[in-house]
Amino acid sequence: MGPWLTKLTQLSSAQPEIQRQLDSWRRDEYACLAILKGHAFIGASQGTLDYFDTQRDSFITATPYDFSPRIQASGINSIEVAQQLIERVHQGEVVSVNWLHMSQLGRELPTRVTMLPARLEESQVILVRFDTADRRAKHREKVSNGFDRLPAQLVSSILEDSAEAVYISNHQHEIIAVNKAMCRICGYSADQLLNKSPLDLQGFCEVSNRQSDFLQCLEDRGSWQGETLKTRSDGSQFPAWESCRKLQIDGELFYVTLFSDISAKKRLESRLTEQAMVDTLTGLPNRHQLKQQLDQALASAQKESGKLGAVIFMDLNGFKNVNDCFGHATGDKVLQLVAARLEASCIDKASIARLGGDEFTLVLSDCQDRAEIEAISRQLLAIFDAPFEINSQKFFLGTSIGIALFPEHSDQAAQLLSFADTAMYCAKKSPNHVLFYDSQMHRDAQYKLKTINDLRHAFNLNQFQLAYQVIVNLDGNQVLGVEALLRWHKSDEEIIEASDFVPLLEETGLLINIGQWVLTTACEQVAKWRDEIDRPLQACVNVSATQLEHPDFVQQVTRALIASGLPATALVLEITESALLRQPKRVKATLIHLKALGVRIAIDDFGAGLSSLSKLGSLPIDTLKIDAGFAERLNEPQGRELCQAMIQLAQALKIQFVVEGVETLAQKQILAGMGQGFAQGYFYGYPTAAEQFTKANFILH
Repeated sequence: MGPWLTKLTQLSSAQPEIQRQLDSWRRDEYACLAILKGHAFIGASQGTLDYFDTQRDSFITATPYDFSPRIQASGINSIEVAQQLIERVHQGEVVSVNWLHMSQLGRELPTRVTMLPARLEESQVILVRFDTADRRAKHREKVSNGFDRLPAQLVSSILEDSAEAVYISNHQHEIIAVNKAMCRICGYSADQLLNKSPLDLQGFCEVSNRQSDFLQCLEDRGSWQGETLKTRSDGSQFPAWESCRKLQIDGELFYVTLFSDISAKKRLESRLTEQAMVDTLTGLPNRHQLKQQLDQALASAQKESGKLGAVIFMDLNGFKNVNDCFGHATGDKVLQLVAARLEASCIDKASIARLGGDEFTLVLSDCQDRAEIEAISRQLLAIFDAPFEINSQKFFLGTSIGIALFPEHSDQAAQLLSFADTAMYCAKKSPNHVLFYDSQMHRDAQYKLKTINDLRHAFNLNQFQLAYQVIVNLDGNQVLGVEALLRWHKSDEEIIEASDFVPLLEETGLLINIGQWVLTTACEQVAKWRDEIDRPLQACVNVSATQLEHPDFVQQVTRALIASGLPATALVLEITESALLRQPKRVKATLIHLKALGVRIAIDDFGAGLSSLSKLGSLPIDTLKIDAGFAERLNEPQGRELCQAMIQLAQALKIQFVVEGVETLAQKQILAGMGQGFAQGYFYGYPTAAEQFTKANFILH
């Protein structure tokens, strides 16, 4: 009896109803069954392996969600829900669900999955049954196949000319009939086979424990099918798929055996397995093979305590620019060169794989300590010191490296990959681009994900509001305008400023719609105030680089002005210096169009970044908003000189200036002596909602 049948027969349950179900499934020779221990398979029937187009070595230690798409057709997360279902069964519940599986070759498998809690020796396990849920693929019971109505001579002729090898044995397992295919496939004549036992023919059948299991199963269950190894008359061996059935006719016992040469199928399977395990572009192991290698490393680490292993996640810095500028064909060649350098790096302890895109992963085993892993990371960074050259074009790339340790951080493959991935994304913002995973990264990632989910609903929940802050003349406190500042009223107790969530809006693509709402709302509010006080008043609205680069931005501004009735000259769009640098040609063209409408342009937080005076002089700028950091340093001689220089620059360019962050009377008085301009800050008023702003008259006498 083979390992699978041994495990299957040893399953038991203390609940009579479940025990009866176990016995029923065991008697069904065509049932697709598997055994789960924890969350991994430890055994499976041949029918299950065929169902998933896989092999036993690949299936054992895999999880149910390894053969599932990431998201089910219903939209649920496969891994999360599968783990919940397995836990329910471990608690004693029988679970039966419809599930979408994927075969190892990528076929979709709509399946009815039934799971029974059971015990195997002293361990708690689950017996799983897979039944196709595709009605077209379901087995239909046949009333009659018609063979019972055919003449015996016709049936004999069919067997004789069958492409499959067929032989019939008597109760002593002596061959009493063979067909032509049997002779052709095995190279024996009929005379050499008749009245002989297959075991008497040199090497024809395996004389082993496997053969004994086969005979025992045939006697116990009346049938057997499976893969076996046979030998031709010339001594060459070939794999065969064999099916044998015991029949009793008129009191006499017969054994009918059919088999076919599956050499071509095995070669195809071998090629498909290789293709399924290797990245076709670089020749490196792919994600599936990486997981196997990582599972082996984890198993070894558990046996040898004190040994340290690591999963290193690498991402190429600047690779997107190569694809965008030179095309994907060049990008593919760069990836091949990176793979070649990694393989030539002579890191003996590393198993290297490409997960996809520009992401590469290394699994390190038997490391002594963190210092050794850090040294390997520096070795990986050094790979990118030299440029990659393709068709006389040199490409300088860097890499960001995230590292997760086992067993320190986890002993689960999927979790380690996730941790290393998280560390890699954090490493992109790190000065040396190498980071070890820590739990804070995971908490930050979870918080970011939750915040993004909350942001997706915030607009529909009316949680976004505008606060307005006054901008005044330094001489006589005459109001120039108001700046509209976006706030997220997440709850009555929690109000979040724009700087803390606008980057997430940009990352998720939500900023375009939110930005349009801010622009329209601010224009409408300022137009209303202008009508009420019958005086000029400017609406100052912050605009991100993402908005400026949007092809429809000029039309969005036009629609906001028309809808609100605000004159274009009363709208000031505030942009940061960094927004001018990402796509300078497109941004400049957009600013020129806006200027043609009459809209005013201000550079926000001027002096906080790397100012480019040459670009400043070539752009249609109306106002410099000097960063609040200069106002903070007005009590220092050097701070006053820097602020004076900023103001003189604005005067030289013949444009307005607004000093941000004015909080004290002393600061105001110093600035008033530097030139005729404007100021903004807590000294003049805090940002408030429109209603409170109106009550304060927004006029300072």
